[in-house]
Amino acid sequence: MRIRHAIQIALFSSALLLLGCGGGTTGGTEEPPNPSAAATVTFIHYNDLHAHLTAHLDRVATATGSEIVERGGLARIATLVKQIRADNPDSILMNIGDTFHGGVEATFTLGNAVVDPINALGVDVGVPGNWDFAFGPSVTRLRFTGTVPNLPAFRFADPGIEILRPDYPNLAANITLAPPDPNAGQPFLPATLMLERGGVRVGMIGISSDIVPLMYEGLALGLSFVSGESAYRDLINQQAAALRAQGARIVVVMSELGIQKDYRLAQVIDTGAVDVIFSAHTHETTFEPLTSASGALVVEAGNDGYLGRMDITLEGGKVSARDWQLLSVDKSIAEDPQMLALVEAARAPFLVPAPDLSIPLPTSVQHLRLPIDTVVGYSDVPLDRRNALESTFNDAYTDILRARLGTDIAIAPGFRFDGVIPAAGATVEDNTVADGAITLEDVYRFFPVEFKVATGELSGAALRQILEGTLTSVFSSDVFRQAGGWMPGFSGLETTLDLTAPDGARVQSLRSADSGLEIADGDTLTAAGCIRPGDQLRGLLCSYGGFTNIQLITNPATGEPLTAVDLFTEYLDGQRVDQARRSINDSSGFPQWPEAAFVQPLQGATATP
Repeated sequence: MRIRHAIQIALFSSALLLLGCGGGTTGGTEEPPNPSAAATVTFIHYNDLHAHLTAHLDRVATATGSEIVERGGLARIATLVKQIRADNPDSILMNIGDTFHGGVEATFTLGNAVVDPINALGVDVGVPGNWDFAFGPSVTRLRFTGTVPNLPAFRFADPGIEILRPDYPNLAANITLAPPDPNAGQPFLPATLMLERGGVRVGMIGISSDIVPLMYEGLALGLSFVSGESAYRDLINQQAAALRAQGARIVVVMSELGIQKDYRLAQVIDTGAVDVIFSAHTHETTFEPLTSASGALVVEAGNDGYLGRMDITLEGGKVSARDWQLLSVDKSIAEDPQMLALVEAARAPFLVPAPDLSIPLPTSVQHLRLPIDTVVGYSDVPLDRRNALESTFNDAYTDILRARLGTDIAIAPGFRFDGVIPAAGATVEDNTVADGAITLEDVYRFFPVEFKVATGELSGAALRQILEGTLTSVFSSDVFRQAGGWMPGFSGLETTLDLTAPDGARVQSLRSADSGLEIADGDTLTAAGCIRPGDQLRGLLCSYGGFTNIQLITNPATGEPLTAVDLFTEYLDGQRVDQARRSINDSSGFPQWPEAAFVQPLQGATATP
């Protein structure tokens, strides 16, 4: 059945009072009270929740490598937020990007399951991330503006489905409406917001992700996104100057462009224009702020496993100190009982003995028949996506996909978010020995988008072009050429490359993993991958071009198209994931996380990182 997420009114009403918003907006140009008095404003920064309602395993860096620990959970985040607000009521809670999409609860409710818990946090201001556009243009409009153009292109398939909305303002200075929207040229969301805390005016600039059209052009229907370094530099300078003219003593940017682009922009914007850029999208952890030529600090708070706190102190009306802490959302944090009740209510439909749920979108064939805590299989190797070049999960899944369909190669998208599965027998936090269990919920963490499985053919030249293009989008030293997530996964290839080489010239050798022979430009290869509506006609697999003879694969159990979730769980029903490999060799030896501080290099892959 299709579901509309709803929480009992009494529970929801009490939870809305859980944390409060702690202040409102101001306007005008008059001086704030006591502009010369000392004051401290606290900014609470969280980003890239990806619909993670509960605590989960995460891989974090240590002094000697990495370890798997428990992190996150909105009930713990709520406790930390309360503690910070009690310490300094002059606080601003920011929700920066990729909130309403990512987990099974969000997938089957079009993000609705996440809205009430997030609203109960008492967020002051937010910015939509690229994945917040992923349910399609109608859901995006309804979620963030409450209206949708009365045009066929925007018509929602099931008008009976209510799209729940965040109750805090969201900003996007870099998005305007575009045809066919009848209000083309107008802002999609406000560019800025002025708040007041402790007699201090604070100017907030919001920048959403600019890669939405690259993900899938239909997601950006009726929207136009700013692009390019100079355009963003001018945009930030203009908005910051306007806020300063209105009396803002502090100006900050909340950006979903990713820390690589944000750090570059901090070098080129006007000196003193911005005090801090709070970054999101790239899931990087900055335990120490990045400094810049403009004077702006740049920070990112990882993902839902961390909460950032920035205390900005003013003396004589001017910023005198900026103190940053990155707080772990770990087991030492007690769970807030009211938030926990909201989370449990949101998850309840997914934990009943025999759920019967479908994704309420017209093209969906994905169904949920088992509770999401069902163990569907085991792994004897660690599975995650914590490497920008080649990840253990993408390797395992593409091997399974290629074996299932008998193709020369297989491809998986280069997502950043994931589940983290420790290998059976591995020691994790508190000296616990993992059993390698994979739950259905974990599977949906790896496949938050309903991928249908397809095969096609491509030439060796097209394959090389895909590799070079994705290497540029992840490792280019011109960070405004970067786009998307990390490298896609490949099976069937043995690749040697030089990450520090120029864009378009990184691949040194490309061989078949089966034969060991070099793949020539004129060779034809069969491939397995994923497909979205309309991709077959455009020669796309996993959003990459150059494919021919594309065929959807049918699930013999249902007669419907086979999805990645069903293919993976079908494999796990009979076998353990028991093989690990490494098929990409970087001859430059460019350092990778956790040896390097960033999973995706801060300034691209260069010979002098």
